[in-house]
Amino acid sequence: MRKTGLSLAVTLCILLLIPLASAVPSGLTYLDSTWSSNDVNDGDLIALNPNGTILASYHGKDILLFNTSTLEEIGKISFGQDVAGMEFNPNGSVLAINKRSTTQIRESIKLIDIDTLEVMDSGVLADDRFRDISWSIDGMVISAHGSEGEVVEQYRYPDLTIKNTLHGVHVVDVTCIDYRSDGEYIVTGDESGRWAIWNMQGQKQGSYIEYGEGLHDCKFTPDGLDIVLVGEDGTITSRTFDGLQKHVDNVDGANEILFSSSGTRMHVSVDSDTFKGIITYDYGNFNELQRTNFFHKVMDVALIEDEYSRIQKLFVAGGTGEVAVYMRDIVANGLNEPGSDLDGDSIPDNIDDDDDGDGIIDDWDDDIGCDAPEGTPCSRYPDLSKIRNIELTLGDKFVVQDRISLPSEDSSNIRNLSRNAIAKDQVLSAHETELFANAMCENMDHEDIIDQWRESITLSNGELGDATITCFVTGGMEMIRDGDSTTQITFTIITTFEYASQVALPLDITLNEQPLPTDGSISWLAPAHPVSLLFSGDGIETQNIPLWWNNGDDVVSVTLEEIEVKEPTVIENAIDWATHPIAFIIYLGIIAVLMTMWMRHQNKIDFDVEDDENEDSDEDDIELVEKPESLDDELEDTPQVKAKRTPPPSKRKMYNTSTENESLVKKKRVSSQELNKDGPIMKTKRKRLGSVEERTIATDKPVVTGKKKLVKTSEPVIKKRKVKTVKGEVTEPEPEKKKKRKSVKRKKKSSSEKKIDEEKMQENLANDFLKEE
Repeated sequence: MRKTGLSLAVTLCILLLIPLASAVPSGLTYLDSTWSSNDVNDGDLIALNPNGTILASYHGKDILLFNTSTLEEIGKISFGQDVAGMEFNPNGSVLAINKRSTTQIRESIKLIDIDTLEVMDSGVLADDRFRDISWSIDGMVISAHGSEGEVVEQYRYPDLTIKNTLHGVHVVDVTCIDYRSDGEYIVTGDESGRWAIWNMQGQKQGSYIEYGEGLHDCKFTPDGLDIVLVGEDGTITSRTFDGLQKHVDNVDGANEILFSSSGTRMHVSVDSDTFKGIITYDYGNFNELQRTNFFHKVMDVALIEDEYSRIQKLFVAGGTGEVAVYMRDIVANGLNEPGSDLDGDSIPDNIDDDDDGDGIIDDWDDDIGCDAPEGTPCSRYPDLSKIRNIELTLGDKFVVQDRISLPSEDSSNIRNLSRNAIAKDQVLSAHETELFANAMCENMDHEDIIDQWRESITLSNGELGDATITCFVTGGMEMIRDGDSTTQITFTIITTFEYASQVALPLDITLNEQPLPTDGSISWLAPAHPVSLLFSGDGIETQNIPLWWNNGDDVVSVTLEEIEVKEPTVIENAIDWATHPIAFIIYLGIIAVLMTMWMRHQNKIDFDVEDDENEDSDEDDIELVEKPESLDDELEDTPQVKAKRTPPPSKRKMYNTSTENESLVKKKRVSSQELNKDGPIMKTKRKRLGSVEERTIATDKPVVTGKKKLVKTSEPVIKKRKVKTVKGEVTEPEPEKKKKRKSVKRKKKSSSEKKIDEEKMQENLANDFLKEE
């Protein structure tokens, strides 16, 4: 038991010492902006007077003063040079600035009287790029980076003469200066990480200390007992005045430290790839308390808090022509005043700029147009696509989608902050849109939203359980062109409930009220009334209420029933089978078979046509192979008889049985002597049937005339053709056709010529060859 108790105690101590891994939302969100000019892209410097009533912001060589309550411009001072730094004095009556010097005017620090908005005559030259001007607690000394060398100079107010020069520590640019609350000491730090403490006479207190990384900021705590340092690598360290380390934390992208007036809370401005915003710590133990998410760059920050050290307003310079303002909620002008109120937002129509609650001001409604009934002006009838839309979906989970349309002016301001602060191409990307949606969603108080919906929705059976919140931008941001001042941003907040007990159909759903936005919700920018409702779900009949005015006591109740499933008819079944994906596979198979059969049929026709063409060609080209004349030198030359000229084939007469004009047949003279040892020398000639001429060859034997004999091929193809006959003539059968050209032997008549025995001749050649060996 002792070991168990000891282990539990150790575990509890560890849990108390470890900072919280995640923090709750601060309840602040983007709700407004100050505005300088649409053409100004600079805006990285702001200053807030001590009582939080005046905000000074620098934009394009102009310093603008705004009322922090109404955000109206109350003053403007112009300079011909860029301003690098500015700071109000402790009572807020004077604004000190550090501007660029010129060769003609060798001064950078100037003073502005806030009451008269006049620039004082006094001035002094300091490092005109230095940002962190610091006033002493009594407001009689101004400290800044000196103009010559890496030193800190103290100037007397109001003549700005040099009082002290703090030297011997810094060898690079000074980055931070701060006075202790009792006005006795000053801390300075530089880019190399060196920091030191000085007294008001300019004397260094002890040796300087190396921080290990360049310093971004250095501050005394409000009670003056500790010093907090922020390094360029995100290391945050608190030390006692004597130099002892108390707490260390690391926040990637940490830039600046701001303390609550009580000193119990420490706020750190952060600008990194993973987080942009303010992290609030409990200074006593460095535990993270809450976060405020931004969707733009963080160049400079100022804040206003309440008596409980809670932030009520955040002013953030994001490098644009406006300053983003983060608040918990908005109290509209004219709220709860008497008068007729069409949309039910508790603001009389004579004060309300948007009577119908569609997010478009009344002066623009008629120009844009609407679907109002005949005789009803557009300013009195909302655009149903732009009013608040609530969709309740019944399924495995109970889902509430709350879609709002932000006013045109606020939508333009949000795009301007996102586009100019993030994108160089002036076009919003999907990443920037997602950054905005996530920042706005993280700033909401999720528990309040869940409790509000749970109280507003009543179910006839079942019960809603735990829920989660997600958000996304529906439209109006991504790829919207620069300068668009009318397109509205649509934003959807999704609340997904689990079931504590399951629901059953039919189900009655009742909405008791139109819920208002919660703290930290961007929904404060959009009209909350009227709304359109949609009830849907899987297998459930959808019900729609296009317009529900907020008349106070009105409630909405619907009954969700299951869709009746009718038995399909024979025709419907046939259509289902015919349109089934498997049926399409069968269709494709049938088409493929038909195509194959058609192609084979076409190919067969092509082959038949080719065969006919080859046969026609073979009719004209028949090869006759003749044996060559013998080259035996011992044969006597026989006088040759000149053959009669034969008429062309086209003019020849048809063959008949008459002996008259019988054509002579060419005979071959064959040597009676033995063939030479090398065998016969063969010689062939190709001749066309139509052009063969008869020749008379002289031999030692009498010339015998005869008819030409055609040799049949090994595989004869007999084709019958119809031949027109001439009366009195007998036609000779057409010679057999052949497709291939082969050597043929000419047959001789047994009565007139001696046949040559080829086999015997080859045998004799072989015998002669063997005898020689």
